[in-house]
Amino acid sequence: MSREPREAKPGSLTEAGVKATTGVLVATIAAFSPVAGLAAGVAKEYADAPILRLMESVRRRREERAVQALEAGSEEAQQPLDRLVHTIETSPELLALMSETVQAAMETPLAGKIIALGRCLGRGVRDETRVDAERLRVRGLAGIEEPEVKLLEVFARENYVAPEGAFEQRWPGWRRPEILTELPGFVDVLDASIARLIREGIVKDDGIVRVFDADEGAPETWILTDFGRDCLSLLRAASTRGL
Repeated sequence: MSREPREAKPGSLTEAGVKATTGVLVATIAAFSPVAGLAAGVAKEYADAPILRLMESVRRRREERAVQALEAGSEEAQQPLDRLVHTIETSPELLALMSETVQAAMETPLAGKIIALGRCLGRGVRDETRVDAERLRVRGLAGIEEPEVKLLEVFARENYVAPEGAFEQRWPGWRRPEILTELPGFVDVLDASIARLIREGIVKDDGIVRVFDADEGAPETWILTDFGRDCLSLLRAASTRGL
């Protein structure tokens, strides 16, 4: 998955769109970005110029990501950006969805994830009956960064080798040794990464429902949930846009 979207080209947002999004972005960044707040409020005598430049760079990148997510939402909702923001401002539910979307977008360097988040926002704007579902998707995507994407790509592939002692000859899913064969660098962090995905409802242990003859019981066998496949599909689709 590609990293860090390109900076928006001058003129890519209309003047009206920029003005319309300014209030939303400032409010969101002020609420969620301690770095931005520090950069804006720290006294110059307490920070060296290079540190201030670094904090300003972080703030600028966060704002660019937020704008990209809103642009993707505008495209998905099939509304001009100024109209999108106006629609969001009239609905507490959409404001909550926008806040979670922009916050997650500001935190990630993954270009495809920013677009996927924006599409969730756009779908909620287009059909408010979907707002709750889109907030859950945004929360799921928020928990996925490059390490988790690599793990999901492994889980998305078929693996039908049953462990020794299993009553069945074949079953889907991935066990720890097989995962580490694919991702040897995860040896010390695999449990933490899987726990993160379980918390978001993205993967589950399919081994607990399998018939197993050995005394020690069925080993953990990880598969994507339907929600996990949905999240991965959103990321893949966004990553093919040629960002």
